[in-house]
Amino acid sequence: MSRVLLPLALFLASALAGGWITLTAIPGVIMNKAMERIEASAAASDGVRHAPRLREDNQTIVRASPDILYSVCAFDLTEGDLGLTVPWPQDGHYASISFYDARTNNFAVISDREAGTPLSRITLVPAGEGLDDPSRIEAPTDRGLALYRRVIDADTDLDAANAERQAFTCTRLSDQ
Repeated sequence: MSRVLLPLALFLASALAGGWITLTAIPGVIMNKAMERIEASAAASDGVRHAPRLREDNQTIVRASPDILYSVCAFDLTEGDLGLTVPWPQDGHYASISFYDARTNNFAVISDREAGTPLSRITLVPAGEGLDDPSRIEAPTDRGLALYRRVIDADTDLDAANAERQAFTCTRLSDQ
């Protein structure tokens, strides 16, 4: 009987360890590496990296859409709350901001359709500090990413769209 139980116990322990690594450790490692790259490239621009329009020769993300302009901000709430200014397109195209925690989980999304104003001001705070204020978003982890996406098409004035998204800022409120 123990000849069967020992291999079964080893199999179950290996399966649990593999599941834990897959669901917990790997996403954290991937997100840390992404946040380090974003922080390094966004240091000179208020913490935001405004990616160039995607083409086949400059994609760093597999299958990223060439019909979307991307801007991203890596956040760290250990030193204080984060203030975000989010511009919404004036030409009627769709835009959104998505928030991801340190384990790659999406915890909030706001689109221009919900905002109803040309510019939104959002405060990102640690969990437990939202105080039921719709302009405050609680992050489940202290570190993560805020990803701004703006849809474009052949008729979009790219200079105007790029100038508009430059208003996307991400600054620590204690620095203001």
